[in-house]
Amino acid sequence: MSTFNTYLVEIDDDPAGILIRGTTGSFAFHAVDASFSALEGESFPDALAAERAVRRLRRARPVSHLRAAA
Repeated sequence: MSTFNTYLVEIDDDPAGILIRGTTGSFAFHAVDASFSALEGESFPDALAAERAVRRLRRARPVSHLRAAA
């Protein structure tokens, strides 16, 4: 099994954030989409835990991919 120090967390093929492994082995979440900024700096034991948190946040505050056409 490979161990990575960074992960990209995606929801429906859209990037939500990046996880970076710290010195303690946990992962810090850094939002790449402002919709997930509530999780900025949160610490997670693994990528799956972070993805679950992102999905919970998404369900609580659905993100619209449709923007008003200019």
